[in-house]
This record gives sequence, structure tokens and C-alpha cells, in this order.
Amino acid sequence: MAEAATRLVAYRKSPQSIGLLLADADAYVVGLNFVFGLAIPELEVASVFLKRLRVWTDRRNYVVRVVKEVLHELGHVLGLKHCRNRECVMSFSNSVFDVDRKLGMFCRSCAHTLGKSGVELPKEYVI
Repeated sequence: MAEAATRLVAYRKSPQSIGLLLADADAYVVGLNFVFGLAIPELEVASVFLKRLRVWTDRRNYVVRVVKEVLHELGHVLGLKHCRNRECVMSFSNSVFDVDRKLGMFCRSCAHTLGKSGVELPKEYVI
């Protein structure tokens, strides 16, 4: 992942932009059997791995899952940690069922944390 992250940094348009890679692959990190995504906040880059998001679903729900995981990883890049609110997009997902259960929105607490760092979310992205 380190080499991919370095390449992704090189493709960012400006120092203020965030690099996002969507990979039609499976990914693993030490201590977990797989991950849906990975963020490196220090480099302002994130990846979402699509292979497992595609299982047991139709095309419409697959796209919804991808959007949720993109929002989740961007949240990490912007400084958010995992959230205990199971509906919040920042909650940890151990399976596609967890991804399906959470909403594609941030809870008020996560939205407030983003706001303190200068990121204002549109109301439709806050639970």
C-alpha cells in the first residue's frame, strides 16, 4: 500500500486536494482479515477496495455501499475516528451487512468535529 499511496500523492491536483483510489481488488492489513478501505491522513490519501462490496447485492446497492465507504475513508483523511453510532457512516464495518446497516451520513458528533476543523457538511449528509 505504501507504494500505491506514494503514487496517489503524486496525482493530487494541489496540496489542498485529497487523493482517492477505487480499486477493484481485495485488501488486508495486519490484525484484520480484510478491509473495505484504508486512509492515510498524513498523506491525505485514501483507498476503497471494491471486491467485497459487490457480494450479495444488486448494482444499485453496490453503488450505495461504495459511496458509504468513500465517505468513511474521506472522514478518516479529514481526522475522524470510528464512531460508536451504528448509523453513522464513520462506524466500523466488519461485514457488508454492517455497511448496509449504516447510513451514508455523519452523526451530529462527527459532523461537529469536522466543523471544528473547518469542514462544513451540507445538511443532507448529517443524521
